[in-house]
Amino acid sequence: MTSQELIKPKTPPNADDILKQFSRPRVLICRVILLTCLKFVKWIRRVKWITSGFYLLERVEHPVIFASNHQSHVDTHVILATLPVTLRNKTAVAAAFDHFADADGTSKRKRIIQFLVAAIWHAFSIERIKSPLRSIRTMQDLLSRGWSIIIYPEGTRSRTGDIARFKPGLGLVAKKTGRPVVPVCIQGGLQVLPEATYLPHRGTIRVSFGEPLHFSKDESSSEFMARVESAVRSMADDQ
Repeated sequence: MTSQELIKPKTPPNADDILKQFSRPRVLICRVILLTCLKFVKWIRRVKWITSGFYLLERVEHPVIFASNHQSHVDTHVILATLPVTLRNKTAVAAAFDHFADADGTSKRKRIIQFLVAAIWHAFSIERIKSPLRSIRTMQDLLSRGWSIIIYPEGTRSRTGDIARFKPGLGLVAKKTGRPVVPVCIQGGLQVLPEATYLPHRGTIRVSFGEPLHFSKDESSSEFMARVESAVRSMADDQ
């Protein structure tokens, strides 16, 4: 890995920077190697996942926005693993800029982590503390280029498993792009990979996909996200 590849601007990247990073040969090679290793870890640690509502993805034109609750770092890997290969290969994951990125340019460890999450899961940084407008434009741009996006509207992982209120920012992306939002409910990650754990425990993770939702012209972003949140909570009750 060259020093140039590790340089990270102090603001979240735009779509051009993100797609350039995804297409780098080293990122592509690492993706194949690391995903293969994770399959082995899944087998040796006896982790499995069960999917429901998968058929709903066949009814909607892509790209889409996947809006999921969030319990564990394993959530992203499991959601992506349940998607068809063609969709998975063109799905990017929004990750917290303040958590994963080297915002002040002093942490080599964070730059390496960002390289790895980009390689394994097509993760990119978004702003969740300062103004989100740059990140909203970036997501709009990725969607316009045919990339689906996974995002966690709670803004952080749940330490208890309870679903927190969904933030309205994603509603603005749905409104401006006209792309459908697919509610996703994931349960079990908190038990399989608790916070500060690096090797998963044996267990089962359940992923449910809901009916795609479209932004209505007569509702606000908050109202739309309340509908998305309600759909996720309903699936959680059913699981």
